Amino acid sequence: MNAQLEEPLATASQQDDYKYWAFISYSHQDEAWARWLHKSLETYKVPRKLVGRPLEIGTETGTVPRRIFPIFRDREELPGAADLGGKLKNALRQSRYLIVICSPKSAVSQWVNEEIKTYKALGREDRVLCLIVDGEPYASEKPESGLLECFPSAVRYRVDEAGELTTEKTEPIAADARKGKDGRVNAKFKLLAGILGVGYDELKQREKRRRALQQLRLASGIGALILLAVLTYLAVADKGLNVPGGESIRTMLDRHNASLLRPVKSEAEIRTHAVTLRKSLLEALLRGQTPEGWIASSLRPKVKKEFELWSHSQALSAAFGTPDRALEDQIRKFVVGLEAPFAPGLAIEKDGIKYGWISHPNETHTQAEPALWTAIALSKALGRPGLLTAEQRERAERQMAYTQEVLKLYHPLETAAPDGWNMFPRQKDLSLHNTYTTALALLALLEMRAAGVGWEGSAERRDALLNETAEWLINDYIDDSDPPGWKASGETTNEPIDGLTLQIYSELLRAEVEAGINLSATDKGKKIIEQMPRYLASTAARPLTFPVASGEFAAPIIDRDGKDSMDREAVGFLWYPWAINACVRWLDRAERQGAPMEERVRVRRALGHLVVGLGDEAVKKASEEWTFQDAETLYGMAAIPPPG
Repeated sequence: MNAQLEEPLATASQQDDYKYWAFISYSHQDEAWARWLHKSLETYKVPRKLVGRPLEIGTETGTVPRRIFPIFRDREELPGAADLGGKLKNALRQSRYLIVICSPKSAVSQWVNEEIKTYKALGREDRVLCLIVDGEPYASEKPESGLLECFPSAVRYRVDEAGELTTEKTEPIAADARKGKDGRVNAKFKLLAGILGVGYDELKQREKRRRALQQLRLASGIGALILLAVLTYLAVADKGLNVPGGESIRTMLDRHNASLLRPVKSEAEIRTHAVTLRKSLLEALLRGQTPEGWIASSLRPKVKKEFELWSHSQALSAAFGTPDRALEDQIRKFVVGLEAPFAPGLAIEKDGIKYGWISHPNETHTQAEPALWTAIALSKALGRPGLLTAEQRERAERQMAYTQEVLKLYHPLETAAPDGWNMFPRQKDLSLHNTYTTALALLALLEMRAAGVGWEGSAERRDALLNETAEWLINDYIDDSDPPGWKASGETTNEPIDGLTLQIYSELLRAEVEAGINLSATDKGKKIIEQMPRYLASTAARPLTFPVASGEFAAPIIDRDGKDSMDREAVGFLWYPWAINACVRWLDRAERQGAPMEERVRVRRALGHLVVGLGDEAVKKASEEWTFQDAETLYGMAAIPPPG
């Protein structure tokens, strides 16, 4: 024997604490197995419930660790089989176990054999663990089998204290990683069970439970990631971004009123804010009022105050329609303005024909709109309880009769089919009705009905005229355009006008409730009801800078001197006031009719955006611009009931 192997070996009681949990002995040709085993053992996490359990290795004691670390594998085969070297001997002494990777290569490796003999000579034969990766145990004893031996001789036989092989056979502790045997994973657990001093079945079951828990955690983690991804996708869709299926997702969220990124203002918040906005709008109209009682056409500071009957009557209509009783004293200040249209020389008559009022200062032609707004203002005043004295009421009724006489000039036809209204007097083509004028006429008739004012003293004639006007507007609806709506007659474009469409939506909803107009009686009416909520809901995305549509209308007429002429008028159609008014009236209908929840949520979202989101900016702008902007904004907001 080599001199170095004759050195006395330290006993267990003489050595220091172990440095390594195991020493892996293997043939260089089995290095892949050695690398796998080394990594598998060092990275294995001992089950938590086993950690700290008493661990007995021979006469030594300790506790089960969290990790089987370190494992010694740092060596390469040396030429010859003589000297292990001091480093390897120390590593063997400092290792609790020796794991031999058994294969036909290691069985004939003198180096592996020497490591086993050295380790056994330390008195640790019971700590030699084998991992069979190839060959057959004890095949050398059955040469007729033709199989190759996998156990080195130092594994098969005992070693004496001098490190020499004896003839006494042993039964090594072995785990079999071969296919059809334990397999790689189970073989690893058998080795771990031997190192940790626990039963293989116990370790295996704990590992199964841990694996199941890990899989559960993994599944939970994956589920959480999927849920996060789903929630993120829902949030992106809820935000309104264009993603696949986004519209369906938003519909689902709105159906359950579950949107977080598209908030819906409460009814109480909308009503409360509307009161503040109406107060500001009314105060701005009062600032535009002159000592004589008429309201200037512009509210801009430092602009000369001019009288324009159209905007003046609009302002009175809005003031008298304000629903807030706390503002009654301010509203009463506008009563004096009812006299302005009837001042001497303001209304034009010739040859017994009442033409009415010119549309704007410095013009000479008359048209229906100033007369219609005057009729609306008178109706609002007559219908507001306690506003007028008996004398004022009597005077307003006479003024209404005069105004209706004027209006007859703009509704000249009496045919079996429903007729609309004309913008200009004595048109050469009396059937050239104007959609905007007809819409304003419907509003005037609705206000007359609400105030209990008849047409030429007849409630039946008023209601018949109201029904006819509404029917004409329903038939004039363009349902196959995108978006649908109404265009103003006389316009060259076929595109519906946004502000006009919103105004007529509002009026037809009101006519349905107050005058019994059946919108579902015709296909056009059904289309109006079907398409309206989507149109209203779209206003939730509008900024205040959304374009205001305008139109220029013209018609050949016979003027007051009996000559052929051409009358023209440009109209700007504000969308903001009528969007508010239509949303309020549609929501009232939706509540009665049980409309789908997603439609109600979307329209209420639009209303909250218009009133609470844009309201302050809208009112500030309207209060500093043309009077008609302030008046229409106030008129539109009057549909929102006060709180309580």
